[in-house]
Amino acid sequence: MDRFELCRALRAAGVPSAYYEIPDCPGEHRSADRYFLEERDGEWLVGVHERGRREVFERFADEGRACGWIYDRLTDEGPAPGPD
Repeated sequence: MDRFELCRALRAAGVPSAYYEIPDCPGEHRSADRYFLEERDGEWLVGVHERGRREVFERFADEGRACGWIYDRLTDEGPAPGPD
């Protein structure tokens, strides 16, 4: 998956574009806190933009793995509810 496919996949999954920042991915208003994907010096960085600062969580040599990382975080609904 490349960043363009990631954009389409996130839209198809119903993830609001305000929750992520992906190069060349059009979107509406970006929330102050969001996930980001960025290419820097041949590496793909993923992390969170929060309170005006970026925190890199992972670095990947491969765009596809970086895109998968973001997709997984933005579409994970968390654990299934357990018995009360």
